Amino acid sequence: MAIGAPNHSLDAASHVALVLFSAGHTLAAIEARHVAGLAKSAHLPRCANAECLLLNAPLMSVAPTHWLTLEDTNGAWQLGVTGDVALAHTPITELFPLPPLIAARHVSPALRGLTMANQTVRLLFDGAALTLQP
Repeated sequence: MAIGAPNHSLDAASHVALVLFSAGHTLAAIEARHVAGLAKSAHLPRCANAECLLLNAPLMSVAPTHWLTLEDTNGAWQLGVTGDVALAHTPITELFPLPPLIAARHVSPALRGLTMANQTVRLLFDGAALTLQP
């Protein structure tokens, strides 16, 4: 089963499928429909560490353990994430906009909100806004 495969037993209007992962020591999530695959190692020419790309971290504190395959206008690319990767069907009532102070910091143009997926606060990134330069 692909990561983004729908679960038809859940009401699509009340839940969203999220891929949960870590970017270094930060818990993160991205909507599953933007994730085309998952691999243990990078195999595409365009790759980026999630900690660097999503959080603008200057140094990688933790090496990627998994690679999510995403697509942008230049084709497929891979995002290196750390720790376990899980698919969660999260109620939309557990998705929240960014608090004004966090939004003002401009951590990442793809950072859109917060989620309480699995009763844990995570940064929620917009997969459509993630791009990697060739």
